[in-house]
This record gives sequence, C-alpha cells and structure tokens, in this order.
Amino acid sequence: MRIRLFLASLTGFIEAQNLANGLLADTGLNAGFISRINQKGFDLMADYLGERVKRFLGAGELIFNISAPVPPEMRITLLSVRVTDFDSQAFASKMIVIPEKGIAWQGSNLNVTVLASFHLDTPTGELTGSSPLSFDRTNVELLLWTGVNADGHLKTDLVLCKVAANNVDLTLDAADKPITTYMPVIINFIKERIEQAICPSFHAELVPVVSNRLMNTPMSAALFEHFFVNYGLLGPVEYTDAKVTMRHRGNAFGILRQGRTRLNDFRLPFRANPLVEGPPSDKMIDFVLSNYTISSLLFWMDQYRKFDYEISRAAQNNSAIAGYLKTDCGADDICAGTLFPALAQRFPEGEVIIKSHTVSYPRIILNEGDASIYIDSRVDAFVQQGERTRRFLTSAMDAEAKLEKVSFRNYVLNAEMRVEHFKIREVASLVEGIDESSLEFLVNALTELILNEDLAKKLKGGIHLPIIFDYEQTSAEVVFEKDRIRISADYCYGDMCHTATVLESKDNVIDYYDVVQG
Repeated sequence: MRIRLFLASLTGFIEAQNLANGLLADTGLNAGFISRINQKGFDLMADYLGERVKRFLGAGELIFNISAPVPPEMRITLLSVRVTDFDSQAFASKMIVIPEKGIAWQGSNLNVTVLASFHLDTPTGELTGSSPLSFDRTNVELLLWTGVNADGHLKTDLVLCKVAANNVDLTLDAADKPITTYMPVIINFIKERIEQAICPSFHAELVPVVSNRLMNTPMSAALFEHFFVNYGLLGPVEYTDAKVTMRHRGNAFGILRQGRTRLNDFRLPFRANPLVEGPPSDKMIDFVLSNYTISSLLFWMDQYRKFDYEISRAAQNNSAIAGYLKTDCGADDICAGTLFPALAQRFPEGEVIIKSHTVSYPRIILNEGDASIYIDSRVDAFVQQGERTRRFLTSAMDAEAKLEKVSFRNYVLNAEMRVEHFKIREVASLVEGIDESSLEFLVNALTELILNEDLAKKLKGGIHLPIIFDYEQTSAEVVFEKDRIRISADYCYGDMCHTATVLESKDNVIDYYDVVQG
C-alpha cells in the first residue's frame, strides 16, 4: 500500500510538471539557474522541528484512538488522555537527505509516557481502566518527497512514517489486576499498531511546517511591470548526499494585455548555455545563475522598448535640460548652439531632439567580479523649428553598462545598471563640426544628467528567485564568476536571529543581509 501511494504521488508530480513546462518556453537541455539546499540548512530545520516536538509533547499532546479486533474473540480500544512525562533532554532531532529517495526527519531517543484509557471486550465481559503507557528509546522517521502537485505548485509532503519502539510498557494499578492476564495481548496490540499511536501527532505537527517552509513555491513569479520568471523544473528534484538540488528553466517572459485579451509569447532567440554549478558553499542555500535569466529579462524589456530613449524638452520636462538643447542661447550660457556653432547657424531658434533605439537585444557577459551589459543602439538627432522637424545626424552607439550595488534579500536579487563607457561610430551629419569625438562629449554629459538615473531604476523590482527555505535571512553573498552568478545565504529563527552578525557590503553600507564579492 505504501509503495502504491508513493508511486501515485510521484506520477501526479510528473504530470503536473509536464503541464507546467508545456506552457513555457523551451530552454533546451540546460538550466537557466540552479537552486540548492545544503545540509547546514537541514540542520537548522531539524533544530526547529525538534523544538516543535518538545512544545507539543510538553503541552501534553500525543493524540491517538486505536480500536481493532484481536483474535479469537477480543476487541481492544486504546485512547490517549494526556502526556504525563517527556524526557526533552534525551530527545534528538535530525534531518538528512537520502540519495535518490527524499528527505528524512528523524526523531530519536523519544522517551514519553502517556496516560491512556483502555477498553477490552472479552469473552468473559468488558474491562476498562486507565494506566500510564510508556514508549522508551523510540525512534520516529518521516520520509518526505518534493515535487510539483496537481496545481502546478512545488510542494513537500509526507511519503512514509516509520516508528521503532525499543520498549513499550503499560503500568497497571492494583485495581486493574483482572487485566494482568491480558497484558501480553495488550502490549503486542500496541507494538503492532505503534505507528497508529505515534505517527498522527507527528504528521499533524511537523509535516505542515515542512510543507510551508521547505521548497514551497509556485512555478513562476511576477517581477515588475509586464515581466515574469519561470521556475519550471527540467527534471525531478535531485536528492544527493548532504544536499537537494533543483534545475530550473529560469527564463523571463513578458505578458501583454490588450483589452480583455492576454497575449503570451515566450519564444527567445537564444537558449541557456551549459551551467557548471560548482561545489556547495558553506551556507544554507545556494543559487547558481547563468546569464540566461537576466539575458531573457533584458530581451523582453527591450521588446517593450525599455532601452529606447528620447532626450527633448517634452520628454524630460526639465527646464535646465531644455536650455541645453537650444540652438540659440546667451553668450555666457552653454547650449547645443554654443557647442556646435554650425548648428546654430544652420538651424537658428531651434531645439534639438535626440532619439535612440536599440538595434539588437542587450547582452550580458559574466566574468570574475564583473557583470557587463552591452547595448547597441542607433542614435538620431533632430532640430525642431516651430512646426518643422528635420533630422541632421545619425550614428551608431555601443554602450557598456555594469551591474552595481548588487544585493540579495528576501529571495530578491537587486541591482542597478550604470553606463561605464560608450563609443560613438558611423556618424553621418549634415552639420559641420559634429563628429565621433564631439558627439561623445555631448552624449557623455547627457548620460550623467539623464540616462544613468533612468538605467539605475530599470531593475527596480529585482529578480525574484523561488523561496526554497522560508526562514529569516541573516546574511548573503553575491559573487560574479565566469559565466555565472553565485548567491549563497544563511537563515535563522527565533532568538537565534538576534545574535546574527552584521555584515558590510562592498558599497560600505551596513546591511544585515548582503555582501557582494567580486
């Protein structure tokens, strides 16, 4: 029966995963990112579950109601009343990964005494009473499995509960002496049904906690504006020695609404490259990202024209910027006309409008200590004189931006983009004196005034990663490596969190949560 239940659950997980994957883009055989829970994380959860066991047993709760016939002509009913004694000091809680099988929580050396009432239907009549029932040196094991359920949600649930009791004892009062004859039958009855006595309470108290806090996540998440990220798995959850690993598709995608119609298009012009996950860190969880997740997000942002710009009086609504764009200004002022006298001569009393649009989607390249984003654009410049607008310049612009102020907090990877440098080329101008060098000077000034402020906000909502270990974060590090980003974090609960170390990030801002390493 247990095997059939396990296989049925596994089949349901696989079907749900196939459904989830079928709705989203094909990334090939490679993961966009990998998530991993290390043994250190399971040690924290084991401590948490151990404290929960001590609380519910300390509160007197071990609930069971067992009734069954006993051949040839008896029926025994056993009902718990309350816990009268629990050796919390001896009890030990442990959580391990069983390769290829799942996660096991193990509670060992459980010494507990329960006041139990009993009812015996015997050939000679009914016998009732209540006596202390002791379980000594008892071991409880919950085998857990994580998969995608029928709702397309990643969930951890119970597969099997096993109990091994080294000693079971029922202490009878003098008034219960008539029952002494049946003691061997009663003890055997309890031993045969030990899991019915122990498992329900441990299931009810521990499994919901594990399900809520461990790998409990939908298969996609909203980012910001129209953008989403796909957490769909490329295969089953991997259970290996001392860690659990999941390989996620990791592509970002956009959803466009037109009236009541929602238009979904998840196709990308590239696939995920092979991702080498590297060894586990010394922290509780790790994420390893290739450039695929950020690249696909940048691709969809580009589809929504997020990297196209217009610099004009109307677009900026800034009087200072509007002054710089004039072709005529006072002798002591600085404007486009003073920078390029030929422009003022050819287009008097005009205003310059600069527009840029990308000619390909942005690309991100990851190296040791560095994340660079390359944006190739076409720049057109116009002069507006009254109702007339004329283009006087076109050029190509190659910009290199960096990811800065990178942090990881509450499963969100945050970063700002900033233009590091750019190159103007292929300038075709109707105005004498405007070439690559002079145009670079102008664009550099406008970048400092306008573009960098806007770029810094492009990823304002951050990249949300799946909540695989739901405790309070104490520290994290984000490390740029060759062809990947590694994120590692530690967590805590309860009073332990008050002693968390304050770590300093590289931007010299004291923060409880992030350390960026390069």
